Amino acid sequence: MVLLLSLGIVIGGGKALRALVLLPLVNNVIVPFLTKIVSYFVTEGIIFNLLVGEYGVLKIGIEWPFALVMPYVFLFYFVFTILEDSGYLPRIAVLADATLKRLGIQGGSIIPILLGYGCAVPAILGTRTATTKKERMIVTALVSFAVPCASQSAAFFALLGDRSIWVLVLMYLISFMVIAGVGIILDRILPGKTQPILLEIPNLLPPDWSTIWNKMKIRMKHFLVEAEFPMFLGILFAAVVVETGIFSKASVWIEPIVTGWLGLPAESSLSLLLGIIRRELAVLPLLELNLSTLQLVVGATMALFYLPCISVFGVLAKEFSFKFAVGIGIATIVTAFVFAGIINQIGSLLILVFG
Repeated sequence: MVLLLSLGIVIGGGKALRALVLLPLVNNVIVPFLTKIVSYFVTEGIIFNLLVGEYGVLKIGIEWPFALVMPYVFLFYFVFTILEDSGYLPRIAVLADATLKRLGIQGGSIIPILLGYGCAVPAILGTRTATTKKERMIVTALVSFAVPCASQSAAFFALLGDRSIWVLVLMYLISFMVIAGVGIILDRILPGKTQPILLEIPNLLPPDWSTIWNKMKIRMKHFLVEAEFPMFLGILFAAVVVETGIFSKASVWIEPIVTGWLGLPAESSLSLLLGIIRRELAVLPLLELNLSTLQLVVGATMALFYLPCISVFGVLAKEFSFKFAVGIGIATIVTAFVFAGIINQIGSLLILVFG
């Protein structure tokens, strides 16, 4: 009940904040103002388009990170911090212990997994508290494979929330199914045993708002530094490859897979290129396309299991090995293409049969 209420606050509050305040402010005030300023100094052409064109860094660079992603991220961290400060998270660990044992991990591992819904980097670092190497590797793989971070979740909310809440629910059901599948497989493959849970349960306390405020400042600062700047670079990269014609040439190479196996328009190839930088950038370009519900699910599935972002790859290499990081990267790419393609083929067949 508490988790459902928390999810409602994040999705509903973020959607309202985005639609009623941030998007009108960005699209009706900030972007026209910046476009007018740029037009005083730059005539129409490549430079003008790089700044305020379709993928202009002064347009998309403000709209995507601040109007589409940040409201959901802020509310997620707010709710998560309250649950953490009140002592509710250890209780979730005890409740989850019986289920997680089937995946080869103990209930206490739910905490780094939940951290992964904020950011995978602290989640992977948090696996240092695992009692065995086997458990640490399983939790790390689960977070890397199918746990969307706050930025990626925000992109899903923006992409799917307006179309149908059930499509959004379906995406997280797919995520949970893959988490269960990966955990069961790794539990059987990796040697070792899972230790029983040993966790102190603190008393439930009213949240301390000064502590929550301080934690929120730290987490939002981390988000701005670790996520927003790479996202901005990704948008700059998108503007360059689109305006210089590089994207048109590169998309030809992967177009047969994108349009054939995945059933997406050729323009969505940009998502795959940007997803290498950050996972949410594999979602956000889809907002600019007029996709069917099936295409939305396929694109979101592809983005869910796509490559871990560069920062996660670096942490994997540092905490484990470069070989382990490459293995996770290859496994996530294969999973993304296989799952998304299967969903497209089955969905297309059902549409063809039932009209």
